[in-house]
Amino acid sequence: MKTINITRILAIALLLGFISTFSSYAASPAAISAKKIRQKFVEAVMNPEDKSNVPTSGEVEVLFTLNDEGTVDIKKIKATNDDVANYVKEKISNVPCKDFVHPYNQYYKIKFSFQQD
Repeated sequence: MKTINITRILAIALLLGFISTFSSYAASPAAISAKKIRQKFVEAVMNPEDKSNVPTSGEVEVLFTLNDEGTVDIKKIKATNDDVANYVKEKISNVPCKDFVHPYNQYYKIKFSFQQD
């Protein structure tokens, strides 16, 4: 009888342990913030109000951080041509970032691709 009770207690403890482990894998605020930051930058570059100066073709990969002052610090930019690189650099630099909650020294990497239909 004691063995059955001990087994039940251990089974319940293991079950509660597994449940608490799974809840720790929920999305962290930093992950949610990074997703919102990425979305904001993609919208600023790919959906500009003035479509006349959008590059016709090319690819750009940007690695950047956000400063405490709310400005973008571009660490590395790789592009297929200079027009595309300058366009993305200008659009990213003009995104207001003061309202973002972001981890300190977090790097963000976004790849943009432009093709004229």
